[in-house]
Amino acid sequence: MVTPERIREAGEFVEWLRQSIHEQQLPSNNRVRAAAPCYAIAQDHHHSIVLLIENRLYASSFALIRLEFEAYIRGLWLSQCATDVRVDRFISGKKCKFLETNSLISDIEKNYKENEKTLSKIKKQGWDSMCAYTHTGGIHVQRWNTSEAIEPNYSKEEVEEVLNFSEMFGALATIGIAELGGLENIARKVFEKIESMSVN
Repeated sequence: MVTPERIREAGEFVEWLRQSIHEQQLPSNNRVRAAAPCYAIAQDHHHSIVLLIENRLYASSFALIRLEFEAYIRGLWLSQCATDVRVDRFISGKKCKFLETNSLISDIEKNYKENEKTLSKIKKQGWDSMCAYTHTGGIHVQRWNTSEAIEPNYSKEEVEEVLNFSEMFGALATIGIAELGGLENIARKVFEKIESMSVN
């Protein structure tokens, strides 16, 4: 499986992200109060994925990938796209059915004139697998079958992919929180950190 060094680096990155926005001041309005918790929940899922992989609880770590992705998408939609009425209904706890994930992503990508539809591509490529891992679909059951036993059978490459994915969206969620607070310096540092990690 992944090396102890890789797990240590993953844990250090979680802590680096946490410290980068710890106790930073955010505006006190409903849009921030709706979006920031979604981003924070995405960060929480990221942290949980790292801890679960460290403890070789792979099924649960894989199941959290969809939840982290959706938490980030909802945070971004609430911060960038939702009407004030939708935000107010959401934060008040009134019945407010969320749009389907494809619609949220479509709204988000319309807001970014120079986007490459990255979120759409990620969802198209990985959604079936994310859902299967979250809902114990066939692809997940396959990872619990070997020729001799019913036991975890995840490849190192798959576990590494889950770590990388969780780190990317944990970092994007951190950037989202920084942007809500107008903390451009923090957002830039996190973005630079992501770029340096992708090079290594």
